[in-house]
Amino acid sequence: MPLYLDKNENPFQTPKEIRDAVAKKISGLQFNRYPDPGYPFLKRKLAGLADLSPESVVIGNGGDEILGMVFSRFVRPGDQVLTFSPTFSEYYRLSRLAGARHITLPIHLEGEEPVFPAGAFLEAVEKEKPALVLLDTPNNPTGKSLPSSFIGDVIARSESFVVVDEAYGEFGESTFLAGLSGARVPDNVIVLKTLSKAWGMAGVRFGWAYCGASAASALEEARSPFNVGIFTEAAAEVVLEYPGFPALSAERVKKLRDVVREGINTLEGWKAFGSDGNFLLLRLPVPEGEVRSAAEGRFCFKFLDLTPETGDGRCWIRLTIGTEDEMTEVLRFFSSLGNNPERFRSRGGAIDGRKMEG
Repeated sequence: MPLYLDKNENPFQTPKEIRDAVAKKISGLQFNRYPDPGYPFLKRKLAGLADLSPESVVIGNGGDEILGMVFSRFVRPGDQVLTFSPTFSEYYRLSRLAGARHITLPIHLEGEEPVFPAGAFLEAVEKEKPALVLLDTPNNPTGKSLPSSFIGDVIARSESFVVVDEAYGEFGESTFLAGLSGARVPDNVIVLKTLSKAWGMAGVRFGWAYCGASAASALEEARSPFNVGIFTEAAAEVVLEYPGFPALSAERVKKLRDVVREGINTLEGWKAFGSDGNFLLLRLPVPEGEVRSAAEGRFCFKFLDLTPETGDGRCWIRLTIGTEDEMTEVLRFFSSLGNNPERFRSRGGAIDGRKMEG
């Protein structure tokens, strides 16, 4: 079975203590009953995490469902949706399904680090007057976070709704959401969060949003009454009793991410960009077909078509950070593609998991 390093999943299993507590809670559920459609307990717990009001919280079957609600309420055929490019693939799909005109501002990837055209983006907000602005921070796939000051400028200039997607926020140094703590979410703002990444519960399918009053009201109208089932509800209620867990999980991934980046950047002609996510954007001096052929049956990578943004034919990969052993295997594989299979091995041969945990 190949190593799946293409979906940005957390490589580390949720601790047994939490899994056991979830199993115990599920065993006591009444399967014949619907959940409370208001989900009051979950909303109180989630509000407490961010020091915001429960009325600002909207919950969903993963962040993707909330994005679907956003498009259903705020975007009509012919409307304009504004994002950077590249960005989360779901934004493209939902824009297409809504019949919207998707305006993208290309992130510059030619240099040592991604450069976001902030000024041009702000101009587009004012000129194009999009029905919806989507900002993923950290950005997927570059891993780069957007400054809170820039997000604030976008919100101030936008006449419509702004989504700040912080699915990977725990892997960065700071978040826009943290700046809202104890305050009020601006009326036209929706901040997305999820259990899928730092919390390591992608299979549970639970996401939520902190919303301004107008956004919360509109999304609650779009939300199905029982959109989160009792099993997901139970798992979320349990894991939220461990609020310190995602920071510990994220720290382990971040340390490993930075070691992997350093290893890749020792390969001549290879580039692993800095990242605030649980993944790395890679630029390879190797044809994509050659990488695919060599990886077949061994690794599943997320190959990206970034030719419109870069104008070159180089191979681009978004690499999910896996376990220490998986990353050791990947680095050796990349070294062999770089025509220097001894390079990584000579630097220690394996990533030491004990060092990562420290």
